[in-house]
Amino acid sequence: MITVDEFIKLLSEESSWTEGEDFGGNEELLLRKNCARITHRYLQKVLDEPDEVSDLPSCRVIRDLFDCRICTPHVIQVIAKGIMYPRKRGPIWLFEGNDEVTRDEALIIVDSIKNVSLRHTEK
Repeated sequence: MITVDEFIKLLSEESSWTEGEDFGGNEELLLRKNCARITHRYLQKVLDEPDEVSDLPSCRVIRDLFDCRICTPHVIQVIAKGIMYPRKRGPIWLFEGNDEVTRDEALIIVDSIKNVSLRHTEK
């Protein structure tokens, strides 16, 4: 597993972009919903990447999309950008925002953030 602080450091050693943000405690384990929030804010504040406006996932497809209303816009963007994905559980798709992110998953996410060609928008 990886902590919030470790993930932020994987993104950038320079962390002034995190000022004014509430990503949870630095020593807390990184949850998928917090990973989506951190990732989206990094894309906006550091990479100046515009939000996706079409082909956005919906709650009809991803059943738990609105479980965390604060996280929802961030989750939608990382899914639409092909950085993170929902998971198929039986016949339904779930984001599972309260699940912990492994170090290997975090490294894949960071690679996708920094190298747009690694992103997959079709699943």
